[in-house]
Amino acid sequence: MMSSMSWIQALAEVEKTGQSWVIATVIGTHGSAPRESSSKMIITQDHSFDTIGGGQLEYAVCQKARAMLSSGSDGETSASHVLEHFPLAAKTNQCCGGSVSVLLEYFPEPATKITIFGMGHVASTLVNVLANMQAKVSWVDSRENLAQDRQMQGVPANAQVFLYESMLEHVEKMGVNEMALIMTHDHALDYQLVEALLDRKDCRFIGLIGSQTKALRFRKRLASASFSQGEIDSVHCPVGSPDITGKKPFEIAISISAQIIQLTQQSLSETKKRSGLTWKEINTALSEGKVEV
Repeated sequence: MMSSMSWIQALAEVEKTGQSWVIATVIGTHGSAPRESSSKMIITQDHSFDTIGGGQLEYAVCQKARAMLSSGSDGETSASHVLEHFPLAAKTNQCCGGSVSVLLEYFPEPATKITIFGMGHVASTLVNVLANMQAKVSWVDSRENLAQDRQMQGVPANAQVFLYESMLEHVEKMGVNEMALIMTHDHALDYQLVEALLDRKDCRFIGLIGSQTKALRFRKRLASASFSQGEIDSVHCPVGSPDITGKKPFEIAISISAQIIQLTQQSLSETKKRSGLTWKEINTALSEGKVEV
C-alpha cells in the first residue's frame, strides 16, 4: 500500500514503531529517467512511502526490497546494502529510454524485544521510558478495564497491548531471545510465569519485580520444582540496576531501564559487524556496469 507520507516522515514513523524497513535511493541516472539522483523512498513489508518515479521501476524496487525484508524476518542473513541497475526499457518496460541505479539499504527491526507482564503503575511508567529506546514492547494483561484505560491514555508507538483471559497464554506466542519482565498484581501468577518462561529455555532475560524476601521464596520453590541452579540464577529478582535505589514508580522504572540498556550495550559490543560496502565492492559494481554515477 502506498502512502502520501514523505520518506523523511516515514523514517521517523518506522523507527518509532520498531518495524524493519528498506530505504531506496536513486544514486545515478543516465538518459531520460523519472526522478533525479538522491530521490528516496521507504519500503516496509506492507507499505511504501514517497516515490522514486512510480511505474514498473518502482514496482521492481519494492519487490527487491521486500525480498530483503522477508529474508531478514526468516532469520536468514539479509544483505544490508544492495546496488541495482535498471535499464528502463529492457528491465522495467518503461518508455523513458534511460537507466537508473538504486541503492537499497536494509534496516532490521530492533534486536531488543521486551514483553512486560502487568499494567500497574510501575509498568506504565516503564513503558513510557522504553518509548525512547530502539525496542519493540509487548504489554500484556488480563484485566480488560485496565488495558482499555492504558490505551485511552495513549500507548507509545513502539508498544503493543495484548489482552488475554490468562497472561500465561502470551508465553507461547513470544519469540526467541526476548526479554521478559514480570510485574503483575498477583504473586501466584508471577511464579507461574517464571516457571513457564524458564520452560521455554530461550529467553534472553527474565526480570521479576519484588523484594529480596520474594526472591528467596521463589528460589526455594524453583529448586523444589527441580529447576537447575543455572536456571534459578537466570531469574533476576529484584529486577533493576542495584546502583539505582528507590521505591517510587519512576525510580523503579529508571532502574529497570538502566539494566536493559546495559544488557543491550553489552550485546552490541560483543557482536562484531561489518558495516557498509567496501570500496572494492563499489568499484566492482561500477566496472560491471551495475551502477552509473
